[in-house]
This record gives sequence, C-alpha cells and structure tokens, in this order.
Amino acid sequence: MKFVVLTDTHFIARGRRIYGLDPAARLRAAIACINRDHPDIAFVMVTGDLAHWGEDPAYQALAEVLGELNAPTFLLMGNHDKRDGFARYFPGVPRDPNGFVQTMQVFDAATIVTLDTLNEDAPDHAGLLCDARLAFLKQALTSAPADRPLLLFQHHPPFDTGLRYMDTIRLANPEAEWEVIARTRRPDYLFMGHLHRPIAGVWRGIPFHIQRALAHQVAFDLVTEGHIPGSHEPPDYAHVSVEGDRIVIHQRSFLYDGPLFSLHDKAALDRAEF
Repeated sequence: MKFVVLTDTHFIARGRRIYGLDPAARLRAAIACINRDHPDIAFVMVTGDLAHWGEDPAYQALAEVLGELNAPTFLLMGNHDKRDGFARYFPGVPRDPNGFVQTMQVFDAATIVTLDTLNEDAPDHAGLLCDARLAFLKQALTSAPADRPLLLFQHHPPFDTGLRYMDTIRLANPEAEWEVIARTRRPDYLFMGHLHRPIAGVWRGIPFHIQRALAHQVAFDLVTEGHIPGSHEPPDYAHVSVEGDRIVIHQRSFLYDGPLFSLHDKAALDRAEF
C-alpha cells in the first residue's frame, strides 16, 4: 500500500495570502505532482491545521482545491481548525459518535487510526485527548487486526522536540495517551504535523515522522523562546510505502523545478554549472 502525507495547509479565504504565501497555489502544485506521479496511492492524509483561522470561506476554498485530487483523502483536525465550519464543507468525513473527527480504517496492508487532538477551549494552541477520545483510541488499538501494521495519525506530538515555543503547545496530556497505548498495542508508526518541520525519531519505542508543512515553516532554531521563528523553506510531502513489515518514507520537494541529470553522466559531472 502506498499513500501520501501532507500537513498544515493553513488555508484562508480565496485570493488572500498568509505570510506572503498563497496556500491554495501551494496545494494545487502538490496535487498536480501527486496526480501525475502517484496514480497508485490508496489515499492522501492531511494531518491538521487545514484552515488558518477556521473560517468558512477557507474550508470552502480547501474543498474546491482538494476536489482536483484523484485520490481519496483523510482529513484531521489541528489547533487552527474549527469542527463546525469544517463539517459544513466536508460533511462526508467520518466522525466518531461524540462528534470528533477521527476514524479507524482497515486496509489489506495496514490499519490506519486517526485522532482528533483539537482543543477548541484551549487558551493557547495545545492539543488534548479527552476521555471520549482516549476511549476511542483504546477501542481502535484493541480491535485492530494483529496481522498487519497499525499506523497512528494525529496533529499534536505527545513529546518535546527541542523547538522551545512549539514544545509549549504540544499535546497537553501525553501520559494519558501513553497509558492507553501501553495497556493495548503500540502503533507501528506514528505520523504527526503541527511543528512545520521535518522531524523523525522514536518515542517510547514507537518510530515517528513529523511532516514538514505545506504552508509557511518553523525555522530550525532550538534556542528562541517567547515566539515562533518562521521561515520560507520549501515545502514537501511524504510518499509512504507499506509492504509487510517494511515501511519506507520518501520526502518529495514538489516545487523543485531545477535540472535532473544522471550521476553517471561524465559530462554532467564535469559541468561548472547548470
């Protein structure tokens, strides 16, 4: 099974820009690349912060652009999102019985579980897994088939990464999430967004991948406190392949339009510039 991961699209109303960028143009460029180069993917996963201010015109614009995608989508909630506005333009997206935007889907190659970590009552942008969402996670991890990998997707990381300000707005109750996992089943891979940086590692024995944002980025700065240092590093998406017990993640810089050449081409090797 193959799929693509995008995150942090930060859509705004049509025709507007954010931090000098046009999120719709960014997503259209990614979709063009995905449609052209990955016709065999099972789905595209977007791990939250779909709209920057959670406003209806932003979700309307997002729905229009995602309509150009040839693959099905899974959409998660992030700290910038609003569930009610999202639901008005994405009425078919699965919700659990409590209204949270989360689901479990079993594929031949893997089971995917998505979590809704949005806390609309938070005074900041930290995430939360309430008792109802933790119960959903417990049920999903308990009932998922044991004969294939389990992939968990959520917006907020449940751990610190060294990005000082972002660490203050991670998941607020990571121990509660870990307690559920420890008593049931460890996911084979954990995918997240929120941090606007490409980060990989292991959390309590679980390998994780944090996807770089589609919109603006957070600068690589492990010192600054009190505000979020931003940057315009180029975006990318992740192409994920799951085959048996092997999970491979490739990053695709879809805005790159520079030269392509063979590393075995001596003429290319000797060129002073392209």
